[in-house]
Amino acid sequence: MSQIVALTPGEDGLDLVRFDTATGEMNDIKKGEPQGVLVPGWIDIHFHGAFGIDFMTATMPEMKELCNTLAQDGYERFLPTTVTASASDVKRAISNLPEHRLIGGFHLEGPFISPEFPGAQPKEFILNPPEGDSEWDEIFNDKRLKVITLAPELPGAVELIKRLSKRKVICSMGHTNATYAEALAGHDAGLLHSTHTFNAMRPFHHREPGAVGAAMTLTPFRAELIYDRVHVSPEAALVLIQTRLVDGDVIAVSDSTMASGLEPGTKLKMWNLDCVVGDGEVRLADGGSLAGSAVTLRNVFANLTQDFGVEVAANLCCYTPREALGITDHPEVWNLVSEETGELIETYLVD
Repeated sequence: MSQIVALTPGEDGLDLVRFDTATGEMNDIKKGEPQGVLVPGWIDIHFHGAFGIDFMTATMPEMKELCNTLAQDGYERFLPTTVTASASDVKRAISNLPEHRLIGGFHLEGPFISPEFPGAQPKEFILNPPEGDSEWDEIFNDKRLKVITLAPELPGAVELIKRLSKRKVICSMGHTNATYAEALAGHDAGLLHSTHTFNAMRPFHHREPGAVGAAMTLTPFRAELIYDRVHVSPEAALVLIQTRLVDGDVIAVSDSTMASGLEPGTKLKMWNLDCVVGDGEVRLADGGSLAGSAVTLRNVFANLTQDFGVEVAANLCCYTPREALGITDHPEVWNLVSEETGELIETYLVD
């Protein structure tokens, strides 16, 4: 039996515990030298790919390979995430999802987004939500669908939000030009989430708070945050975290792409777009716009720890996304991290 002494987030700060690395049993102790901080495995609800593998084009063996690599990176669960594409391309991608303990379903990002805020989403596939029967019904009715990103201001969006929220799909506004009033109408219909808050959405203005203002004030609500220190500055992240401090409902996401883990300077074709990998980022070769991230949640956790503390990092990367997905089981994965840097020391898969 292997046991370690560590700190772990509790109700009133960090508690000192003895942890059984085989069973996951944890007991409070009064004395001991902690080897680090124990937190549950990462739960990433917005993840396009990594290590040269893209969900939209991956085979089932490649997705299994990706899962096995992420397991070593401290992941407990993630949602492979689509991009704006045809229904047939989305169906092909989700047909290659393997049965694997790390895959908690999938996240449908697009194509029902605003052409005003496409980001790196392929513009030629942007659509308004369908009305009546459509080729998208098979995807909407798939029990593995956990999150949908859409623009609530589009014709038919409110009806789709009502339809999907009834069966507990998380409806999230993203790539949106919604005014505050349009976001509020979506919220009234069941939209309770925002996708990569601040990025690819109508910004805050003191006379028209827009989608960003809605993401910071609506309740109940959860707001995604890409914290690679590129998509959002530390100061803007602090505004979001403090604004939602009462609810504690900020979810860190990686928005990881196939560029994560590749060498800076690597040129690649992603979503039929030419991209270049930078230092912890990936950008379109034409124009230099960000095209998702080049980090995993392991990196995001470290960034959050260094800038806001390990307890904030644990809430955003581990606990709040578990609640959002309705995961009530005890964690299968525990990560031992540095209290100061958030760097991963060891990962434990428990029975």
